[in-house]
Amino acid sequence: MTLNKAVFLDRDGTIMFDSGYVSDPEKVDIFDETVEALKALKEAGYLLVVVTNQSGIARGYFNMDELEKVNSRMCELFKEHGVLFDKIYVCPHRDEDRCTCRKPLPGLIFKAARELDIDVSVSFMIGNSRSDVHAGISAGCKLNFLIGAEKGSLSKDNTLSVGSVGDAAEIILTVDGTFDKMESQQ
Repeated sequence: MTLNKAVFLDRDGTIMFDSGYVSDPEKVDIFDETVEALKALKEAGYLLVVVTNQSGIARGYFNMDELEKVNSRMCELFKEHGVLFDKIYVCPHRDEDRCTCRKPLPGLIFKAARELDIDVSVSFMIGNSRSDVHAGISAGCKLNFLIGAEKGSLSKDNTLSVGSVGDAAEIILTVDGTFDKMESQQ
């Protein structure tokens, strides 16, 4: 059986604006510049998997139903631009709950790998916090991208700092050899 390759994406601050504990679907605002990048990754055969910590549930700021509505609205906004996510995985716990799914632990990535037949070793993690990239490192992702840090520095733990999801996608497609094919078709 051939396993899938994936790009694991943090939600808040990576593909959607982080405006605190978002519980109102009307307050969902996506980063428009991520649309083309995610389309290119999807066209290159990557599954797009969102892995997100949502401690607002455990803190009582919102419930699972409200979270589902926020996630549905986000998916709807991306779908309007032709981007479909394969699945969204959520950790509803706080740090002190000591679960195995909360990033920086790799539980959400491992769960996605099992359920979606993903080969993590040829997959990537993109996030805007150290906990995101540490989840990718712990899971064994090929390369991990930290958005918004000093651009261009590669750490010894396979983490590359980039300015945006678009920058990360360009590198992923180059590493995969797909970017060169896309450039020659234009």
